[in-house]
Amino acid sequence: MSIMSLTPQRPRRPTDIQERIEALERRLNAVLGATSGSLCAAVVLSIVMVSKSSSTKVGRRGLGVATALMVILASCGSASAAFYINCAGCHTVPQNGMAIVNFQTTTNLGNGVRKVFKVGPGQTAVIQLNVTNNYGGNYALNINNLDAGGVNNRSNHLAYTADPAWTHYFPGTATNFFMAGCATKSPDLWTFNLVVKTNTPADFYTVNSQMAGYYSSTMWSQQEPFYVQVVPTAPPVPMLQAPQRSGRSFSVQVTSTSGFTYCLEYTTNLTAPTWNAASQAPGNGTVETLMDSTASDSWRFYRAHVQ
Repeated sequence: MSIMSLTPQRPRRPTDIQERIEALERRLNAVLGATSGSLCAAVVLSIVMVSKSSSTKVGRRGLGVATALMVILASCGSASAAFYINCAGCHTVPQNGMAIVNFQTTTNLGNGVRKVFKVGPGQTAVIQLNVTNNYGGNYALNINNLDAGGVNNRSNHLAYTADPAWTHYFPGTATNFFMAGCATKSPDLWTFNLVVKTNTPADFYTVNSQMAGYYSSTMWSQQEPFYVQVVPTAPPVPMLQAPQRSGRSFSVQVTSTSGFTYCLEYTTNLTAPTWNAASQAPGNGTVETLMDSTASDSWRFYRAHVQ
């Protein structure tokens, strides 16, 4: 029931905790809207649990806390499911409390260097978050954005089974996420087992990790995106095509496959133990151009490899 459906008569003042709960539910529904009714029910349910397990005084205190929560939700931004995956909306103090570990490599696909978990279709990506500092208070961790489109092809999507040990919120929506906590101490190392199904297209998929906590009067959070790279079992060998040089620039083309990164390297001495990086590009199933914009030597030898 929304506030607009109330009769113009002066409402009777609630005389017990149940009527207070019902009044709060109507207020929460008015703030959160119809799309967040399940969240409203969850908040009200928590009040019912408090009132049944404690005295009326404690129940009133719980009601006050929930009312304050409603005010916070209204002031923090859009009152929809999408708001709740952004811990920084209310945990506004940025602090580092976790580190992503157990990743295989790093790459920069245009949004800065990010960690990469490589996995083949039908395999499991073992994503681990190491708690380096909980600042002596409660905290929770979450993994979200698993239903976003691929980096190279937005129509690609992960087909996956999430770790059942993590609580699932907002299933069936683009904002669904999986949370562990709240916790104060161990374990320091949290593991999220992401099973990638065999029908997942090869691509890079952006996944978000967050940690949020509270101590004293400080509400803090940390966010770090990373990639889950779904790769074919046998990457093709890149073949250099259409080499061109213009002034100090040299370019070459390679036929790419989605889910791989193509790297161009050069050297002036074939006996040198290492080669120099020139450029890289994510594969997208088309012909990619790799460029060396510093080709100032009299000669250079080039090679391309895929990762």
